[in-house]
Amino acid sequence: MRGSLQAAIFVLLIFSSFSFCAAQETPVSPASPVSSSTPAPPEETNPASKPRPKIGVALEGGGALGLAHIGVLQWFEDHHIPIDYLAGTSMGGLVGGLYATGKSPQQLHELVEAQNWDVILGGGIPYEDLSFRRKEDQVAFPNLIVLGLRRGLVLPGGLNAGQQISLLIDRETLAYSGVQSFDDLPIPFRCVATDLVSGKQAVFKDGSLSRAMRATMAIPGLFSPIRESEHVYVDGGLVGNLPTDVVRDMGADIVIGVHLQTSPAEVEKIQSLFAILGRSIDVVVAGNEIRGLAGADLVVSVELQDFSSLDYAKSKAIIDRGTEAAAQKSRLLDTYALDDAAWAQYMERRKAHQKRDIPVPQFVQVQGANPLAQENIQRFLRSQAGKPIDTRQLEGLLTRLTGVGRYDTAGYQITQRNGQNGLLVTMHEKLYAPPTLQLGFEVDGSESNDVDFTLATRLTFLDVAGYRSEWRTDFIFGNTYGVESELYRPFSPAGKWFFSPHAGARSSAFKIYRKSDPLAEYRFNRAEIGGDIGYGFNRFSEIRFGYEVGTLEARLRLGTAEFSSLSGRTGATRFRWLLDHTDDPVVPRRGVSAESNFRWYDTSPGQTNSFPVADARVGYFKPITKPASLFVVSEGGTTFGSTANGYPQFFLGGSNRLSAYGTKELFGDQFYFFRAGYLHDLLTLPPLAGKKVYAIGAYEFGKMYGFANASKFPNDFALGVLAETAVGPLVFGGSVGDSGHRKWFFQLGRVF
Repeated sequence: MRGSLQAAIFVLLIFSSFSFCAAQETPVSPASPVSSSTPAPPEETNPASKPRPKIGVALEGGGALGLAHIGVLQWFEDHHIPIDYLAGTSMGGLVGGLYATGKSPQQLHELVEAQNWDVILGGGIPYEDLSFRRKEDQVAFPNLIVLGLRRGLVLPGGLNAGQQISLLIDRETLAYSGVQSFDDLPIPFRCVATDLVSGKQAVFKDGSLSRAMRATMAIPGLFSPIRESEHVYVDGGLVGNLPTDVVRDMGADIVIGVHLQTSPAEVEKIQSLFAILGRSIDVVVAGNEIRGLAGADLVVSVELQDFSSLDYAKSKAIIDRGTEAAAQKSRLLDTYALDDAAWAQYMERRKAHQKRDIPVPQFVQVQGANPLAQENIQRFLRSQAGKPIDTRQLEGLLTRLTGVGRYDTAGYQITQRNGQNGLLVTMHEKLYAPPTLQLGFEVDGSESNDVDFTLATRLTFLDVAGYRSEWRTDFIFGNTYGVESELYRPFSPAGKWFFSPHAGARSSAFKIYRKSDPLAEYRFNRAEIGGDIGYGFNRFSEIRFGYEVGTLEARLRLGTAEFSSLSGRTGATRFRWLLDHTDDPVVPRRGVSAESNFRWYDTSPGQTNSFPVADARVGYFKPITKPASLFVVSEGGTTFGSTANGYPQFFLGGSNRLSAYGTKELFGDQFYFFRAGYLHDLLTLPPLAGKKVYAIGAYEFGKMYGFANASKFPNDFALGVLAETAVGPLVFGGSVGDSGHRKWFFQLGRVF
């Protein structure tokens, strides 16, 4: 737990307020117990005629370090050490809860190995599962800065709503959907969370098992809290990271605490703001761990100084440490071992309470959404009724529902109605949104002596003109000033056809360089209004047809004119097709993306005749090993032989488009561009810092026709380091090209 809280400490301490003194008060239960006390399990027969003592085990929280509990439990089973009561916090609650349902330590090991912990802990919904509109948002604003405006300006409850960990728990506890008391599990179980409202320890002993396990795992700042009635639950490590007192209250005669021993603090490492705040939380958690250790009759201490709370990739080694730690206590633990006959009797009693069968749901019931949304969600999920539950298919559908942007999480369990079994799907709407306010900024260091900065915000309202409608407005400041607004309105609640009126105005600095020498700076002023009719094929592809009118002014501000200044009205019929079948909005490792645009200008400044403009872009991304992938991007554009009276339509040069060349150094009416490269995973960033850091190399070449050509075959090689940070992608590198072109560059913002 301590390491996990360090990873989340910035959000925890800056945006939350906890009273640690109040947290030490008497524990309370979040739900009314089924019985006032835990019934004592039946006695197993021992050679000595007297009853054996009842053994309770408390499992400590600790992120990936908590996987060591699996090794301890495996040793217990191998040596016939019975567990009559079980309680855990955070990862100890997850491991303990699954073990209490009857899963063997080997099954837990396999389950851990099968998970993609980067996805579970990294936050957010997989990019492929987002709706088309939410994909557009992430492409335009590739960072984690999203604010809600439903109740004032509010941050989300966590960087990760917890959808993936919730689905994992729902799946593995599905057979126990109808179990109300945790005393009815194969092993009576409790898990501990922190109630932020009361500031006290909350002990879950009945109700929804999956909900309780999700609450104990709600690491502040990383996972959104669990809200029930007047309670807000987060990770129990703040108040009871080693819940030996809970096990004692369950009725245990002997309490065994499993402690995760981490490295001691080093004075030279307590320097930065984050290190100081993180260590402060460590002290608080360590304080309640001391009380937990004092409440144990026997402590199994697992030496984990060589690991961190995020080392899920080292699960096998961590589990082995747990086995070794239990073995070191074998002389004491063996006094509680059962003989073969008594162990068989104990295991039979556990198996008698184990549930494996999952009934076929005859209906689908949805709760947590407004009536119209509930009706459409039930229609969306109706294929899940009348057949055995395919958890993989169902979870894919639920993840897609959360990808719309209205819901934090979607969970499932079995329910009953009129004597029939059904599938109950619970949608959890975001409390802080909509509306949402996305913040983003772009720093373009393509020219080291002239760095451009742009700040942007996107304000999005949902259902303003009917179900599934959206109104989003972008405000832009910096190198570009402007506002753009669009209304998206499906023709029917579940339909794929839509119409979309839009309007906007912007003023931007337009700079032209030759190598690193500035040649000219224009000011482009644009305004337009128009509308589209479109069809959304699915969450990957969309097509639009429309018309827009407006004004365009391009005037020289500094330098030598590279093309004529102009001013006047514009009018164009337009077509756009967009495909995004990649796995990431910033650094795709797999998939394909494509975009095609066509405009027929009937009116344009300085132009006496109509003329067409078309462009297309295709990107292909292919992993070749787990850490490495290749990518190919090609672009092209043409005016089909028409000329725009001195005004070029296409530009090359600068970031990711012949990066060794000057910004917009090549311009004309027809071009092609090709970029091929290699991407290699260097390291994974902590959840609050971002995703990953990559080494990137690329070869680029292109050609511009019609206006200017610096060489017969412009090309370059580029090398750099790319980091997907919480505030956006950051790339730094250098490029060397033909005819003396070379430069260093950096960029914070869009990459591919």
